[in-house]
Amino acid sequence: MFNPLLLLLLSSAAVHAGEFPPSIYTLSSEDLIRVRASANENKSTIVEWQGQVLSYKPGDRPKVLFNVQGMNIARAKKLDDGGYDLLSREGFPASAKYEARYQPGGTYSFQFNIPLAYPNPLNPTGDPTSPLYPYSGPTQASYSAIESFTFTFPLKELGSSYDSVSSTQVYWTRTSPLLPFMATPSTNVTLLFVASGSKVKGGWKNLSPVVRDVISTTLTAYKDAPTERLSSGGGVTSWSYFAQSEVFQAYLDGSRFPLPDPAVD
Repeated sequence: MFNPLLLLLLSSAAVHAGEFPPSIYTLSSEDLIRVRASANENKSTIVEWQGQVLSYKPGDRPKVLFNVQGMNIARAKKLDDGGYDLLSREGFPASAKYEARYQPGGTYSFQFNIPLAYPNPLNPTGDPTSPLYPYSGPTQASYSAIESFTFTFPLKELGSSYDSVSSTQVYWTRTSPLLPFMATPSTNVTLLFVASGSKVKGGWKNLSPVVRDVISTTLTAYKDAPTERLSSGGGVTSWSYFAQSEVFQAYLDGSRFPLPDPAVD
């Protein structure tokens, strides 16, 4: 779920004590960063989430496949043009202007959708002789999916002087083809991910035990957010990761996942 995020957001309405909350609040780039992460580039921000993955296809009843739990760790760096670059492990790209709408109870929410479509990292030519063909999904040469995020936050925290809005709640949905390891290229089954989460105070050691233990023993790079962009583009996805020769071979060998991930800056 959360790759590098470039924010080019405009304008902000001032929040004054005693005023009736506006029905729509236009978020500045700094507002959005404080909701999503922190305006202090020396700090990493963790969001932990949990939910379910369902499958469905036309004519059949949808069913729950399994529960999911995960995290995102991010760092925001301010750019010369006033926007921000969000460097994250397990993130997303976006560039837009957002308006948060007032909700009962003094909170605001905003949503954005990310339509994804690009050459399939597993088999971009659709070659039926490729060893990755059985794992490449029904369309073979292309990949498409949709992600949707909703963020909610209290207006009183946005109006404070703190670098981060600590009470942010995140709601995430995603539709996509079956994942590569499911090895079903000819099916028209779609996956639906539904999850929610919140910011974690105090760093990775305060994650839930199952996620914390994986980071402590295997995915040590996730203890801290990147300090610099490692490469241009959309980063690593589940599909491009599976296409790496050493990862694919480990899968064929029956290795336990996740594979150890060396720490990087």
